[in-house]
Amino acid sequence: MMLEEALTIPGLSPRRYGPVVPPPAEETVRGSVTVAHGAPFLQGHVPGFPLVPGFALVQYVHDLVSAHGVGAGQGFVLKKARFLSPVRPGQELIIEARIERRDGAVRATASVSADARPAARIALEFPSQLPDLEDE
Repeated sequence: MMLEEALTIPGLSPRRYGPVVPPPAEETVRGSVTVAHGAPFLQGHVPGFPLVPGFALVQYVHDLVSAHGVGAGQGFVLKKARFLSPVRPGQELIIEARIERRDGAVRATASVSADARPAARIALEFPSQLPDLEDE
């Protein structure tokens, strides 16, 4: 049985071992990735002049913030996607995302640059990340 399955068994309540430390209200995370020339999602995307599609940039932002405990395995709402310049395979992408937690919502606003030039601005919103911790 997977942990996720165990946590969804009706009537099972998790034990509390100590105070839960909430994540910071705001933080900035950074990461980089180089898009491989042979990435499957490049096939057919502008033949003869391959470009990294916008959905891949959104996915890279999601992967970065998920690695920092936001939205892993959950859906998200794409609030904004502005693509500023083309991204080619082989270019290094630098992603900087500001994660804000307010009123039960989590929002990640990211800037993506390719070889030191602005490539995209992306904003993602996630469902509440904090479980209800009221005493039972």
